[in-house]
Order: sequence, then C-alpha cells, then structure tokens
Amino acid sequence: MVDDNKAEKHIARTIAMPALLVISLLVAQLVMHSKTGIRMSAPIELSRSGLSLSMPSGNSWKCEEKWTYENNIFSASSVLVAGGVTNQSYAQCRYLLATRAGTPQERLDEEHAEAQTIETGQITADQLTVNWASVNTGAGIEIILGVCELAGGRQLEIEVLQTAEEQGLAQQVFEKIVKSIRFSDNGFLQAGAQLISEVRGEGLNDILAGNSGQLVSLFTITDARGQAIGFTMDAMAAIQTDANTTINAASYYYLRGSVPDEQVSFFRGGADLRQFTWRVETISRMGSKGIEMTAGSGVLAVRRLRAGLSVNQRTSEYELGEATVPDVILDPVLTRVLDSNEQAVIIDVIRSEGIIMPAYVEKMPPAKGQTDSNSVRMEWLDGRGYWQQTYYDNSKKPTKIVLGQESTYTLSPTDANEIMKIFPERADLVRDKKQLLNRKL
Repeated sequence: MVDDNKAEKHIARTIAMPALLVISLLVAQLVMHSKTGIRMSAPIELSRSGLSLSMPSGNSWKCEEKWTYENNIFSASSVLVAGGVTNQSYAQCRYLLATRAGTPQERLDEEHAEAQTIETGQITADQLTVNWASVNTGAGIEIILGVCELAGGRQLEIEVLQTAEEQGLAQQVFEKIVKSIRFSDNGFLQAGAQLISEVRGEGLNDILAGNSGQLVSLFTITDARGQAIGFTMDAMAAIQTDANTTINAASYYYLRGSVPDEQVSFFRGGADLRQFTWRVETISRMGSKGIEMTAGSGVLAVRRLRAGLSVNQRTSEYELGEATVPDVILDPVLTRVLDSNEQAVIIDVIRSEGIIMPAYVEKMPPAKGQTDSNSVRMEWLDGRGYWQQTYYDNSKKPTKIVLGQESTYTLSPTDANEIMKIFPERADLVRDKKQLLNRKL
C-alpha cells in the first residue's frame, strides 16, 4: 500500500511539473503579448466633431470604447489590467474645448515640477502635427504627453503613463494612438463662432430695439400628458449709457411639487458678451445651491456657493472659445440661425450649472406648404441625448419649445394673467417682473 502511494505521488509530480512549466510559459507569453501585441479598438468617434481615434482594448487592456464628458472635457481612456488587478499604466485622450497656449513640456513641468524631461519630439498623422514630451516622475514611472491643435481652437491631448515593470510600453501605445487619429473639419464650429460674433456685434441690439429696449417672455411647461407642471419667465434689457451698452438679463423657472423646484439667475454684462457676472440660485428637493460666474480676458471663473450662501466652496477656471455664449442669452442666437446661410453650427453654451457644453444647432427643413424654415433643433453633445426644438412664427417669435430625452416637455407662450391663474402661489413674482431685472448682484 505504501509503495502504491509513492507511485501515485511520483506520477502526480511527473505530470504537475510540465503543467506548471506550461502555465508559467503561458503567463510569460501573456505578459509579453500585453507589451508587444497591443490590440487597438475600433475607431471611437466624438459626435459632430469630425474626430475619431482608437485606444488599447483587449490583451490586458480595459477600455469602454467611448467618449465621456466631465468638467468641460471629453475623454476616452484605457487602463492596463494584469491578473485581475488594475495596473498604474494607462492611456487617456482629452478633447479640450478651449485652452491656453503651451508646449507639452511646459504643461508637464507645471503638473510634475520635480520630474525630469527625458525626450521631446513631433509626430505627423492624418495631416495633423502632434508635439510631445516625456518625463520621468520617479520610481520608474514615465509619462508621455502629446498635444495636437484642431480647427476652431479645439485641442487634443494624448497622455500615456507606464510603470517601471512596463518599460517601452508608453512609446508603443502613444504611437499607435497617434497613428489611429482621423480628423475631418466639418466647419460647424467655425460657423458657430461666426454666428456668435454677429450676435455680439449687433444681434442683441436688433432684437431689443424692436421691443423698446426690453424683452420679457413667459412660457408654461406641460408634460407628455398635457398637464401644466410649471412655468418659465425670462427678461432682457439693454441699458444705454454714453460709454457703452450693458445687457441686463434674468431668468426664472418653477416646477410645482411637494418640494418646488426653482431656479433664478441674474446676468449683467457688456453687449459683446465677453465680460459679465452671472449668479444662479437653485432650490430643489436636493437642497439649495448657488453658482457665481465671472467672465473676463477670455477666462470663465466659476465659484460654487454652499447652501446658496456666499461661502466659497470651490472655484474653477475655464478658457473661453470664440463660439461660447451664456445660455441666459441663448434665444437671440437660436433666432439668428433661421436667417443664417449655414444649415448647422456648433456653439459652446455656458450652462447655468457652471459648465460649458457644446451644442449642435440645426435649421430644420421648411414645414409642408412653406418655403422657409420655421424651427431650430439643438442637440447637447454630452452623450445623454438631450435635445430642444424651437418653433417660430413669421416675426421670429417662439410659438412652441419642445424639450426631450426619455420623455418630452412642451413650453408654450403665455401671459402673466394665465400664469397667475394656474400658479397663484407665485403670483407676486410674476406680477412684478421688475424684481428680476433690478435685483442687485
């Protein structure tokens, strides 16, 4: 019996040793394959931008193969995963709406002051030039950053990080991403910048001049069942002085509920919309919050206020492009699209949440029996599927606004009497609309 056990153990060892050797070779081959056999994803397209690229995907690389929008930046990323554990090594591409000038080396020096520059260079792909620099941040970690200028002031950043165990990986991944870049300028952004330039020059004055220097509009909000659930009120006025013209604007929306959802905003700025102060206060079931935005010298400073009070919670700064406009002044921009020779444009809208979001604005085909378009559709490009379509009469006044995503809401023009009748709890505010325009910031 003892001899039988020894024989069985000997046989087991005889089988196990080659098996372990095979497994070790397979693991080594897998690790080597992750370094040399980098597989790239299918082209990942950024909606309406004309840009696509591929990222490492598979063979130990994990990638969602899509662009995500956060903090005014679109990004696509991939991380290296070994043995089910996420490695430090990663690759990320960032599509910036606007940014200040700076070489890759200067940017890396800012972010990693103690890092040592290893090398700089330049790569050309698809008629685009990518300038790059690499630094060693210590502990064998190397970072490569590439910067590529795109049309309309947009910029693409490519960043790859490798650990000491993955020497040579960063350069391989970086070059593969660069070679995958495809860009075709569709002209939408330049057309949007031209449109905003025209509005800055004369658009607001034209509209306000036809309304005695002041424009007030009220809309009821109805849900998909046709039930009135809230209303909006917007006011805009041009204050003329000897020196210049100041635009005063305000907006208010109210959604009825057990805990009402309300937002009020106040805007003061120059007619060119390059310098302004804009304060937004929101009260909802999620609590109270405030945002204060200040624009000047091509930079937007966003200060988030705790519980609606003037307590600095967080301040951020963002570069502003030529196609940027605050959404409190959005109506004149959309109206001007109807008269534009362009079928579609892209503009960057500063939202009341304190973010800058690109929007694709398209002049819709004329309705049956008409020769000219009477509606404009706007699609937010953050990937969440929000859209807005505005219909106009012959005098370019909105007759209906439809908002949609998973469900739709309709905004219909109305007057103060109707609003006070449906929503008597907010009658005082509607009755004295001057409270909005005259409020101190």
